[in-house]
Amino acid sequence: MFVNYSENHSGFTLIEMAVVLVIVSLLLGSFIGTFAERIETTQRDNTKKELEEIKQVLMAYAFSQVSPRLPCPDTSSPLDGIGDCAAGVNYGFIPWKDLGVGYADAWNVRYRYWANTDFVNGFQLTTDNNKSTTVRTRIGDSETVLVNNAVAVIFSAGKNGWGGITVDEQVIASPPATSDESANINANFMARTPSKQGAAAIGGEFDDILVWINSYEIKAKMVEAGVLP
Repeated sequence: MFVNYSENHSGFTLIEMAVVLVIVSLLLGSFIGTFAERIETTQRDNTKKELEEIKQVLMAYAFSQVSPRLPCPDTSSPLDGIGDCAAGVNYGFIPWKDLGVGYADAWNVRYRYWANTDFVNGFQLTTDNNKSTTVRTRIGDSETVLVNNAVAVIFSAGKNGWGGITVDEQVIASPPATSDESANINANFMARTPSKQGAAAIGGEFDDILVWINSYEIKAKMVEAGVLP
């Protein structure tokens, strides 16, 4: 008896295979995109958590001193994790060795640190805020002030690392003038919702992560600890 194998054992046509490959590619692309976003979200969350921990250690450092004060930034070259008070510069990098904290974010870029010189030299309840700084945010096309009496700001340059220094002392390019990140490099601080690479909106690409201490916050902690009357 003759058996027609061509009818019982037919395979995929080229069109069917092409459709399957397109579907698999779409599913794989979606998975990779989602997975990459989850990794970046985790990196941002971990970095923000470490910045908050450093903030608490900064305040603990202040009330552990004979005269309450914040540590000086690390401004040495190469960076050594030790505050450089003699330099008289209030903007540099976190003095991680003095504080016993982490010194780099999830992207291996060092944490920047700005401090009010009056609070670095020692402060009292009556210490004024003349040298404090403002932290702003952006709502649509407009800027608004979040806090106008920040005495310390620590921040991560985010995934793009603009204006940062890596753990192996490599200098990363400064942010473009159209990006709000350029304000942070100049200690004119901006904290806002991240915008993705290539963003064309006002304020441009932004992924910096900022944490700050205001003057009343740190004074309240000192009073609570019994360091200030």
